[in-house]
Amino acid sequence: MKRKAPALLLVLCMLCLVIVASGPRPAAANPQEDTKSLLDDLFGGGGESAEEDAQDGQSSEAKRNESPLTQQIVEEDYARVLAGWEKEYGDVQPFQTVIYPSQMRAGNGRPPMAEASNSRGYDGTVAVWEETTSEINFRVNVPEDGLYQIQIDYLALPGKITAPERGIKINGEYSYFEARRVVFPRLWTNESGEFQRDKLGNDVYARQVEMSEWQTADLMDASYLHDEPLKFLLKKGSNSIQLVYIREAMQVGRVTVKSPETIPEYQEYLRQNKGEARPAGEILQTYEAEKPETRSDSYIQAVASGDIKVTPYRGSLITLNTLGADSWKQGGQSVTWQITAPQDGYYQIAFKYTQFFKTNMPVFRKLLLDGKVPFREAAAYPFAYAPDWKNEVLKDGKGEAFQFYLTKGEHRLSLVANPAPYQRVIQTVREAMDELGSLTLEIKMATGNTQDVNRDWDITEQMPDITERLNGIAAKLREEYGYLRKVSGRSPDEARNLMISAEQLEKLADDPKSIPYRFDRMSEGSGSINQKLGDLLLVLPRQELQIDKFYVYSDAELPKATAGWWPKVRSMSKSFFASFAKDYSRINPADEGSLRIWVNRPRQYVMLMQQMADREFTEKTGIRVSLSIMPNEQKLILANASGASPDAALGVSEKLPYELALRGALTDLSRYPDYEQVAGRFSPGAMLPFIFDEGVYALPETQNFWVLYYRKDILDALKLEAPETWDQVLGILPDLQRYGMNFYVPIADSAALKNFSLTAPFIYQQGGELFLEDGTRSAVDSEQALEGFKLMTNIFTVYNMPLQVANFYNQFRDGNLPVGISNYNTYVELTTAAPELAGSWKIAPYPGVRNEQGEIVRWAPGTGQGVVAFKSSAKQEQAWEFIKWWTSAEAQAEFGNLIETSYGPAYRWNSANLEAFAQLPWPEEDLDVILEQWKWLKDVARIPGDYMLDRELSNSWNKVVIDGKNPRKTIEDAVILANREIMKKMEEFGYVKDGKVVKKLKVPSIKDVTRARGEDE
Repeated sequence: MKRKAPALLLVLCMLCLVIVASGPRPAAANPQEDTKSLLDDLFGGGGESAEEDAQDGQSSEAKRNESPLTQQIVEEDYARVLAGWEKEYGDVQPFQTVIYPSQMRAGNGRPPMAEASNSRGYDGTVAVWEETTSEINFRVNVPEDGLYQIQIDYLALPGKITAPERGIKINGEYSYFEARRVVFPRLWTNESGEFQRDKLGNDVYARQVEMSEWQTADLMDASYLHDEPLKFLLKKGSNSIQLVYIREAMQVGRVTVKSPETIPEYQEYLRQNKGEARPAGEILQTYEAEKPETRSDSYIQAVASGDIKVTPYRGSLITLNTLGADSWKQGGQSVTWQITAPQDGYYQIAFKYTQFFKTNMPVFRKLLLDGKVPFREAAAYPFAYAPDWKNEVLKDGKGEAFQFYLTKGEHRLSLVANPAPYQRVIQTVREAMDELGSLTLEIKMATGNTQDVNRDWDITEQMPDITERLNGIAAKLREEYGYLRKVSGRSPDEARNLMISAEQLEKLADDPKSIPYRFDRMSEGSGSINQKLGDLLLVLPRQELQIDKFYVYSDAELPKATAGWWPKVRSMSKSFFASFAKDYSRINPADEGSLRIWVNRPRQYVMLMQQMADREFTEKTGIRVSLSIMPNEQKLILANASGASPDAALGVSEKLPYELALRGALTDLSRYPDYEQVAGRFSPGAMLPFIFDEGVYALPETQNFWVLYYRKDILDALKLEAPETWDQVLGILPDLQRYGMNFYVPIADSAALKNFSLTAPFIYQQGGELFLEDGTRSAVDSEQALEGFKLMTNIFTVYNMPLQVANFYNQFRDGNLPVGISNYNTYVELTTAAPELAGSWKIAPYPGVRNEQGEIVRWAPGTGQGVVAFKSSAKQEQAWEFIKWWTSAEAQAEFGNLIETSYGPAYRWNSANLEAFAQLPWPEEDLDVILEQWKWLKDVARIPGDYMLDRELSNSWNKVVIDGKNPRKTIEDAVILANREIMKKMEEFGYVKDGKVVKKLKVPSIKDVTRARGEDE
């Protein structure tokens, strides 16, 4: 018992502090109760008796398994609440009542109304629900206590491409967490029934058109982990129902409150259609899946397949001949086709599909005919793992084909991505992660948050049940793996993390003495158990499925799904030899009269850009454009050296225009008479890297943003506000660190060079600069810059922020770093890859420094990629016309919406054009934060030799933080080295001779930019 006494003393001291703060408490019976009491005090969870727990419908065991942080502010999830309701309340009698828009209220008045003549085809008056109306409420009387469902007639009003979202409260409260967000999908279709082709003969994506139609929707879980309509507990008599605005406008018609509907079993479905027979004769109808009637999301797209058996097939040409794959994977995404039954009778349905996305695991689809699930077995139909194309005849568990009764005429067949069969596994994984988080926190409190391998500490004395708890979590994970094995019919490769995590937990349980210095393996770091389980939460809900065609048939034989080996060999050989003659970088054939423009972006982007240029720019100006993919922007340097430069280039990084301009390769865009008007489209600070020697050699195309990300659920639980200044950041650190959490600064994500984008904000916010105005030396040795450098190092040396963070997104998702500064990429990751955090995180402006006037100075970088024109081009005027068109608000807004409607929110366009950015589908609250931060955008101007200061600032940080050197001395040494290199480069490029300035160089400032644009300073 080497160090038990000091450790126990630490715990007792912390307990005494809490007792002093909160008043006297009864003594706990054992050390475990001491720890639990301490945690209850720290997390506000104490003070509840067993009787109070019972009244809440939860056992103390269930409460212990919850995360202490989330139980204070987040409602229970739907599965738990529903299970409790169903135990207490039986089925209600058949009931239905309708609430009309005239009965609805908004605050103390009525919501705006539209008469039937202005309701876009609805058969009565409707409520117009826009952002100015924060909520709509109404009352409903029900005959008995019980569970009811709610159905709403709605029409999504044109605007942004994102679907309307609302929350729903019953009698003033959210009944469960899922009630905070309900999605009302829009309807999308292709502008044309046939795919257009580019000038090379390849299919191009159809332009997406929103169908403005009324829909009737049951309120559903936004994640679709529950594939039945949500149920709500209503008490006998009058109940208040409150719908809360979240985003996007819509019209609301009738609202129906009804008792839950029951979907019949298959045999009951057959009995309901008893006496009906098969249609006469052989019927085989084939429908191409890539041409649906409607889709719930615009980015559920046709996908090209080169398989010879997929139709249509056109050899090496890109042919959009299948549907789905990665674009059709989110729960609730639906696709609807129109089918025709030539006769009344029973038909069979088969799909030709491939599903190689979930190895050895099925994905599920809900099938609807004319908007309804025909029988329960069709509500979650499995499409098994199929690495090659396969015909799947919809059938029961015994292999008997389902018979679908269709009347003569047209019908709608829909498939909905349905992850509901994985809901129980996802629920268990979430509970396990919460329990591991709580367990880790208790271990940290019991051990003083140390991981000393030399410490001999028996953790079971403080936490007697830790072995039991670890084995209990492992058993749950093994049970869920068994369930998935049963569902899959084989060992589910995608779920192997369940078994790996269970084995690691059992190893910890077998050796509890090692837990004090190995507990980070449970919930911290990229290789932790929590990380592995968190990865499962991303994998399991995804339901990718790729369909070539489907058949509606009777008494007919289906065509084979795959080709024989010889046709496949011939097809592959043709494609192989064709690849030697095909230029895959070219999107459009070029001729002497075309503008040659290289684009540093993937093919998806360039294809859409070419379509836009042909349709809009060329038609208006007569200037033909040929876009080519530029896989590496360094190719521009080689092209310039060889005299083969394009006329213009898009998507170039912020550093490259300076390098090319320094060597006289680029056109000075400020010489054009309308430059002043064009430059006004962008943040002044975004122009700084593109200005050199008073010339402007690029315009911003995209723009990054650095903002503060914070977990609102965790900060609310800790009663903390999102910090606005660095003083406030330092003020919340003790509270975060007390619970094993911390604040993230992006310097910690860079193990090697800490470049200007990471270091400059600290200097700028203190009023310092990187260079003198004439560019002859560095200015980081000024007192203001030195203050910024000290803050940049003190936050690590004095305030113990993490020195190295492998991935902020993962740590943020786990809750270990619930607050931090990051950029646009993190925003996309959180919105697309962390659905479990939807509504739990927010952004705020970059923390700053309050100046003498009381203003918070938030200078931070943000320049993304730019557009350049080459001086060697014979078409410089035409190139300028193209640049003006491409960077205009109209073109940027259209492209941003087009790329997102085509490929989804992961492709959200961060346009540098401020007007266009405001028109893109960003949430209004986030948009306001980003635009506010962009008022403080200040990127780094470039001068010869600036790379040396970039490197030396990074080296100085390492010397102070890692080696403990003096900040002032370190900076002085860095300035000497940087100045030497700057003067050397200035002499090389003719600005200095024999140590004297012979040609003045002006380092641009934001004032210079605004003055050049004709704006007031």
